[in-house]
Amino acid sequence: MGEQVLFAVAAIGAIGFGIGVVFFKDAFRAAVSLIGTLMSVALLFIALLAPFVAVIQVIVYAGAIVVMFLFVIAYLGDRGAVPGPDRLDRWQVIGWLGLIGVGFFGAVAILDSSAGPASPAPSTTDVGAPATIGDAFLNSHLLAFEATSLVLLVAAVGAVILAKAAVQGEGGR
Repeated sequence: MGEQVLFAVAAIGAIGFGIGVVFFKDAFRAAVSLIGTLMSVALLFIALLAPFVAVIQVIVYAGAIVVMFLFVIAYLGDRGAVPGPDRLDRWQVIGWLGLIGVGFFGAVAILDSSAGPASPAPSTTDVGAPATIGDAFLNSHLLAFEATSLVLLVAAVGAVILAKAAVQGEGGR
């Protein structure tokens, strides 16, 4: 019973804070809402008996990365919207169709799930252990791990280039 309550609290928190991330117009409030979302995901990891992953979630994402976001938001300040036409307006219909499609497939998955007795779960004593996670990263998921690090590197370089262009456009260094 306690696991279901923990899951319900974490799921409601993740969805609620996630909605806050999307709909807050103030970047600082959205970043703080992101912290709540990441903490809720850490609770889900605790429910899955993966305390190591939960701690890493809090330290790396809610701690380091969101603090970096907040530092950049505080450093750059409120610059307001760039005047001009919105280049993403023409893609809005595709976005709504995608959202409806994801909702449809989610509803089908929920309605299709069996409500019968569950099969015995495999042993999960070492699911969140650091050795198991390292083994999974370096053996069975090495390509995905390296691809993710490459995407993050490209995103960081792109952010630096865009920020430099914006500063130079405003007459900065």
